[in-house]
Amino acid sequence: MRHCLHQTRFVWLLAAWFVCFGNLDAEEPSCSWMVDGISDASVRQSVSLHPGDGIEGIWSATSDGARIAVVPGAVPGGARSFADSYLLVVLKSPRAAILPGTVMGWCSPAAKSGFYDARLFTKCDGRRLSSPKRFTIRINDGSRLSLIEVRDGVEFVAWRLLPYMFRSVLRERRE
Repeated sequence: MRHCLHQTRFVWLLAAWFVCFGNLDAEEPSCSWMVDGISDASVRQSVSLHPGDGIEGIWSATSDGARIAVVPGAVPGGARSFADSYLLVVLKSPRAAILPGTVMGWCSPAAKSGFYDARLFTKCDGRRLSSPKRFTIRINDGSRLSLIEVRDGVEFVAWRLLPYMFRSVLRERRE
């Protein structure tokens, strides 16, 4: 009887939790926003005072000279998260219209060490970034970031079927 009471209490607590926190995939921002007062110096000072994950800091793109800061922060109006979350903020952009302090996406640690689940804005209408898409960020050798786009759905690749189509036709001759 006592075990049944504890189970019932657990079920009610679980139901109450889902009522309060059930919408963990709340509305995510559809376009970028600005973070005031962010600069190279403020990011360096923040990282030196509070060293955290390996992703925090300033990252540079070698191809176009862009610089982004990865800083702890939360997504406004976004899902509640029990993990650390980080904002990816533009410090220097090759596009003159994208101002320093523009948030270009956000990420949180994935299950595997050195990997992060991210949402990055993929379209630019001049001054604002929009259309967030899912990416996986990987830290390579502690000095490079790799962005891997996550594609939803099923992909059919007909070329991969070719070896299987001719298995019954082509056989090795054994003598």
